[in-house]
Amino acid sequence: MDPNSIDNARSPESPTAYVWTQEDRDLFSQIMNEAGPSSSAAREEAVDVSFAAPQRFSHGSQIAPDLMVERLFHRGLLPDSDQPTMTYEIRGHRYTAGLDDSNRVRLVHNPADDQVVGAGRAGVPDFGAFFRENLRYGTPLPEQWATTALMDKLREEGFMPAADNPTTILLNERAYKAELIEGGFVKLTRV
Repeated sequence: MDPNSIDNARSPESPTAYVWTQEDRDLFSQIMNEAGPSSSAAREEAVDVSFAAPQRFSHGSQIAPDLMVERLFHRGLLPDSDQPTMTYEIRGHRYTAGLDDSNRVRLVHNPADDQVVGAGRAGVPDFGAFFRENLRYGTPLPEQWATTALMDKLREEGFMPAADNPTTILLNERAYKAELIEGGFVKLTRV
């Protein structure tokens, strides 16, 4: 027998004491599905939570891994009713975190235009947030092609290679030589 069945009363300590309204669901859905901050909005400061991500963390929108949630909980870095969304940086990638309907932490990978180029080792910029490495048996391929988003960011940041002038960049802390190939494509070779 449910002790709270009288007049559908719930104790204030009960996790189900708060009943989500349609307005709450719509607001949460809007926050979680936003393409990113508008250009007029101030950029929210991201909290670097790379320490909490598991070693084999794969970038992309997802439910936060249990180990990561546990580590963030102990540091007080989880979204809650007072702060329903938080902006994280995980290994150079920006994420918006919020709680879903079942109280799990959902990580939404922010779009490319909201990512920031970070400085890697020896000041070489890390463009990993704009490129997903192709893997074979868990190891990145030695040669790959740059995505359109990466080429746009290379141009914007002044690191686009010229015909006879390759550049060195980092992709997720791995050094690559970027070469401009005939046709305007950029070939990436592990250094």
